[in-house]
Amino acid sequence: MKSWWERCPLRAKLALGNAVAAAAVWLVWLALLAFSGIWKLESQREFVAALLSGAVAALVFGIASYLMAGRALAPLRDMARMTRHLSVKALGARLPVANPRDELGQLAAGLNETLQQLEVSFAQLDSLTADVSHELRTPLTAMKTVGEVALRERNPAVLHDAVGSMLEEIRRMNQLIERLLLLTRPGDDQMPVKLEAGLLRATLLEVSESLGLVAAEKQQRLEVDCADHLLAVFDPALLRLALMNLVQNAIRYSPAGKPIKLRAFVGQDDVVIEVADEGPGIAPEHHQKIFERFYRVDKARSRADGGVGLGLAIVKWSVERMGGSVGLDSETGRGSVFRIRLRMIRS
Repeated sequence: MKSWWERCPLRAKLALGNAVAAAAVWLVWLALLAFSGIWKLESQREFVAALLSGAVAALVFGIASYLMAGRALAPLRDMARMTRHLSVKALGARLPVANPRDELGQLAAGLNETLQQLEVSFAQLDSLTADVSHELRTPLTAMKTVGEVALRERNPAVLHDAVGSMLEEIRRMNQLIERLLLLTRPGDDQMPVKLEAGLLRATLLEVSESLGLVAAEKQQRLEVDCADHLLAVFDPALLRLALMNLVQNAIRYSPAGKPIKLRAFVGQDDVVIEVADEGPGIAPEHHQKIFERFYRVDKARSRADGGVGLGLAIVKWSVERMGGSVGLDSETGRGSVFRIRLRMIRS
């Protein structure tokens, strides 16, 4: 059970505290005057009058404090009233900022920034939920349709093809779920990042060998251009993950017979890794969004090729975990160059 003081409004507490302080100051002042001999009590009536005048002064001071506190705390009441009406579906409202220079104005501005971040986060969550639902629904619908056709036909050959098609859709779903689990890890997750100084050429050659057969199916060749002794600071597993996604995209979207180049060299104050292709290129208006989850330049073509718009998001996640950055240089019809920048070893 809370005491009356705990239930008392803040402005009343301030007014009561100021009134008590004023009364105490008045009594101390009278005592000093009396002990110093400046003020001599000649009658009891004079003493009572002095006390009453002090009580009146304290009362007036308390009322004035109450009114001033009410005026000063009005922005807080407005903020409290508005926060009661906030909800997940109504995060667009903002708290009033009466005076951006005082403490209450700075508090309101800080809360507004938090609301802005929450609004953006919930919008991204809604978009992510819609995209995930769509991407999961597509293979499930395909499996349902194929299965119904196979059962209706009652043909062993059709059943065999249906099982193969279902397994392919299951593979895509499993890949989607794995990538989502990877991207939804918090920044301080338990996945260790082992940053170390290492030779880049070995990792580039490993990626080239792993995807060489996939490129050969489209008569493409992977070309590696990296000095033998080029060093950088990176996590081998994360760098391989990023390069695998970049090269897979290059293979997917590049025409048959065109080379895909993996280059690494020393930049101005970092080490640069490039994955360059001669594909259709990417228009400038997509450059800022292409690393977002589920973003596709050509949605119809990406679904047909099996992409779900998570590869480049994984690239960005992997590179930033290593303290690096990734960028894009591309124009429509002129191919694309993805650049990963890593910390270099300084002598």
